[in-house]
Amino acid sequence: MSKGTVFNIQKFCVHDGDGIRTCVFLKGCPLRCIWCHNPEGLKKTPMLSFDRNKCSLCGKCVELCPARYVEDNVLKLEREKCIRCGRCAEICLSDANEIIGKVMTVDEVFCEVMKDKIFYDTSGGGLTVTGGEPSYQPDFTLRLLLLAKEAGISRAVETCGAGELDFYKKAAELGTTFLYDIKCIDSERHRRLTGADNAHVLSNLQYLMDSGADIIIRLPLVPGCNDSDDDIGALAAFLNEKRGLYRYAEIMPYHTLGVGKAEKAGLTALYNHSSASDADIARWLSLFDSYGSDVRVSK
Repeated sequence: MSKGTVFNIQKFCVHDGDGIRTCVFLKGCPLRCIWCHNPEGLKKTPMLSFDRNKCSLCGKCVELCPARYVEDNVLKLEREKCIRCGRCAEICLSDANEIIGKVMTVDEVFCEVMKDKIFYDTSGGGLTVTGGEPSYQPDFTLRLLLLAKEAGISRAVETCGAGELDFYKKAAELGTTFLYDIKCIDSERHRRLTGADNAHVLSNLQYLMDSGADIIIRLPLVPGCNDSDDDIGALAAFLNEKRGLYRYAEIMPYHTLGVGKAEKAGLTALYNHSSASDADIARWLSLFDSYGSDVRVSK
C-alpha cells in the first residue's frame, strides 16, 4: 500500500484551485527558494518544530530528553541530539513542541479528503496536492489523484515544475489542474534564487501546454528579489507568448510566514523582508498591464 509523508491536511481552502478544496501538504522539495513559505516541508523526513514563545518552562521535556536543558531561564535545544521520537510533543502542555510530518497511507489521506465531498460537489471544489512538492512523492501523489478521479472529485497539483516529466504526463492524463509556479525567467537568476536552473521547469510546462492540460500560472513575486522591471518584463513577454495555452496567471505576493516557521524548525531563513505591500502589488500590476499582460492577484 502506497505511503507518503504528509505535514498538513488543510480543509476549506479557497485560494488553491476552484471552489472549496482540501489541500494535502506533502514533505520534500528539490528546490531551495530563499523565500520559501513552507520551510517545514523542504525535507522529506519528519522534523521537530519548537515554539519558544509557547514554552512555559515546565521542565517536563527536559526530564525525558537529553537534547534539552535550561540555561538562564531559557529552554535550549540541541537539535543534533534530537531523534524526533515525538515524546516531547506528547507531554507538552503548552503545545510548544510538534513533530511535523506523518507517514500515512493513501487510503488514510483520502478518507480525510472524502469527508468534505459535499462541499466540493456544491462549490466545484476538490482536492489540491501541494507541499513541499507533490512530484517529490510521485507514486503517492498519483495514487491520490487517481482515487479522487474515481470518486468524481476535482484534482489539482501545486508544483514548482521540477519533477520528472513522467509525473506530469501521468497527472495530466488524470485530468489534473496544474497550479504551476514560474519564479523567474532568467535561468542563472533562477539558479541563484532556488538552487537550480529553470530549463527543466520550462520544459515540463511546455509539455503540459502542448498536451492541452488545464494550467494556472502562478508568479511568486518577492520584493527586491525577483520583481525588478526586467524580471517582470521577461515574465510578461513569456505570458504573452504563451497566451491561450494556460487559463490565467496570478501573482503570489511574498509574505513573512515562512520566517517564523523556519525559526521553529531550527532553520535559517535566507530571506527576511517585510511582506509585499499594497504599493509593491500596485507596481507589479501596473508593469504587467503596460506590457499587455492580464494578471490577477491571489488573496
